[in-house]
Amino acid sequence: MNALEGAVAGRVVTRFPPEPSGYLHIGHSKAALLNDYYARRYKGRVLLRFDDTNPSKEKAEFEESILVDLGKLEITPDSVSYTSDYFKPITEYAKILIGEGLAYMDNTPQEEMKTERAERQESKHRNQTPEEALKYFQEMSSGSKEGGAWCLRAKIDMQSDNGTMRDPVLFRQNTTPHHRSGTAYKAYPTYDLACPIVDSIEGVTHTLRTTEYNDRDEQYQWIVKALKMRRPRIHAFSRVNFVNTVLSKRKLTWFVENGHVTGWDDARFPTVRGIVRRGLSITALRSFMLSQGASRRVVNMDWANFWAENKKEIDKTAQRFMAIDKAQHTRLVVTNGPKEADFAFSETSCHPKDPSLGSRAMRLCDEVLLESVDVKDIQLGEDIVLLRWGVVKISKIGGDLEGKFIPNGDFKAAKKKLSWIANVSTSTPVVLYEFDNLVSKEKLEEDDNFEDYINPNTLAMTDVIGDAGLKTLQEHDVIQLERRGYYRVDRPYMGPEKPLVLYTIPDGKKKAMSGLSGKLDHR
Repeated sequence: MNALEGAVAGRVVTRFPPEPSGYLHIGHSKAALLNDYYARRYKGRVLLRFDDTNPSKEKAEFEESILVDLGKLEITPDSVSYTSDYFKPITEYAKILIGEGLAYMDNTPQEEMKTERAERQESKHRNQTPEEALKYFQEMSSGSKEGGAWCLRAKIDMQSDNGTMRDPVLFRQNTTPHHRSGTAYKAYPTYDLACPIVDSIEGVTHTLRTTEYNDRDEQYQWIVKALKMRRPRIHAFSRVNFVNTVLSKRKLTWFVENGHVTGWDDARFPTVRGIVRRGLSITALRSFMLSQGASRRVVNMDWANFWAENKKEIDKTAQRFMAIDKAQHTRLVVTNGPKEADFAFSETSCHPKDPSLGSRAMRLCDEVLLESVDVKDIQLGEDIVLLRWGVVKISKIGGDLEGKFIPNGDFKAAKKKLSWIANVSTSTPVVLYEFDNLVSKEKLEEDDNFEDYINPNTLAMTDVIGDAGLKTLQEHDVIQLERRGYYRVDRPYMGPEKPLVLYTIPDGKKKAMSGLSGKLDHR
């Protein structure tokens, strides 16, 4: 992690300024975690500021969700504020720019203004007097229909090679009631104006911005200088992109509104609550994001690397269980095994690598269920291993299998080591959920219509029969079904009609741990 230029221990103030127009996604998490990291590294403060300058998009619901999701990321801001807290001083600073001849009002239609800026043509209103500009500013701020045609523009340099310096818009009319200030204001500052002003007022020392703002850094500094305000230092870092993924709030909203996902917390979604629901360890997320550091190099990350990092964390504590496909299984009769009525059990470790996690009872029976895919080439007389029980010598093949339990069988000599479940009434019904990418194209180009690359097959469910111990699990527990993979409990067992629901957690590998590969790509 690079040092912050000019950082002084105890004096560093960073800020995370999300717009409350959607839920936090994995891209936001990097910005939040970096701001938190540097504030803590230098024993300073991190501010949470809601950039609520566009009432057409913002909702209190999104503010509440952002606070909850920062909690999930284990980030506790030292203070919470809103850009709307500063609407009055921002408005006064806008009037100062007008009075200094550094801003003017313009009613040029939006598309025409865009063309003029691209061709470096000055607006016909550029040389209006401060008195004229102030009159139109007040008209715009009144919310009148006539004022709606006008916007405030900075008067910088229409010949600049940096397009953001060609007289950017600083204020626009918007008569939509604001979710905090109601109808008190009818015009609102743009982020480009509000951000440097509030950063300076709130004492931010280091403004961490993604490299996509590089062109706007010059504009940021111009505003601070023009208003003679304290100058925060800008520290750039690359945004995080993932393959087969869209992170635009507008596009994510489209998925929600068009029913391609069940909500903002859908496990297929790149939102913080979506990936947490999928089975993400926050420790792994922090480790992954901070390992990227504050580099300025933009790369498209492969989800496999992300989930591989996650596996390292969840494997440490994921208890081991077994489950067998409800439809595709084969019975094995263990001729000398205990009867169901005997209620025989064997004690097994919850985690083979960590005895401190304890042990659990595993049901034994003379009839067990095996995965059909595992028994296709079993030979007569072959020794197989039933994991966590022992060796069985096969005495009958074709249809149901039969075999004899060998108490001192050679575990190492047997080629097949299989998962299994005692065929008893106390087994646990389980539904496994698998997920795939919502977007089929690895990297969407700027001129691509993302709707043309929607993956129609992103969800699959499989009914399995699990051992009785699965009934003890609670929501959010993370386990491993041996030879299948890692899972997060999305709904605990609530009875035969409401079985246990487990969400598949990718482990970064292209294939599952065995032939039990599931119905979708293992990612």
